[in-house]
Amino acid sequence: MTVQGRLPQAADSAAERRRARQRSAAKRQLAGAWNRRLGWILLPIVLTAVTMHYLGAQTGTANTVVLALQFTFVPLWAVHTALSVYVFGWVRPALTLRVFHIWFGYAYIGLVLLSQTTFGIEPLHAIATVAMFAALATHVGIGIYYARWRRRGVLLP
Repeated sequence: MTVQGRLPQAADSAAERRRARQRSAAKRQLAGAWNRRLGWILLPIVLTAVTMHYLGAQTGTANTVVLALQFTFVPLWAVHTALSVYVFGWVRPALTLRVFHIWFGYAYIGLVLLSQTTFGIEPLHAIATVAMFAALATHVGIGIYYARWRRRGVLLP
């Protein structure tokens, strides 16, 4: 006997695929929630390290604190990046705030690498550093916007 014109095995297989897609979506949604938390943990780490660095913490205890913050930031940032790619994948460009948010995060990755590998090569290092902070500020600003809506219980597209 067929179910809606399909063999019973096909109906079972389709139901199993649908359940698997639902489980996968639930896992990505949970990973996205943890990733947002991780992003908010990373923000004060990077702000503290940058502030201390630019206020002249090149020697002594202050420099040790900056190094500790960097060694904390980098692995957490790698996890944040990996979770972002897992949750969103390589997002196709579109004129939506959500896509801009993701792409500014991805741009930050490249700009951090460019900024850190061009240290001492001016003006490239200065330009890359300013662009890096601009991408971070934009990414965080959009994140704050979404966080405010999430706290209100509104799901944005």
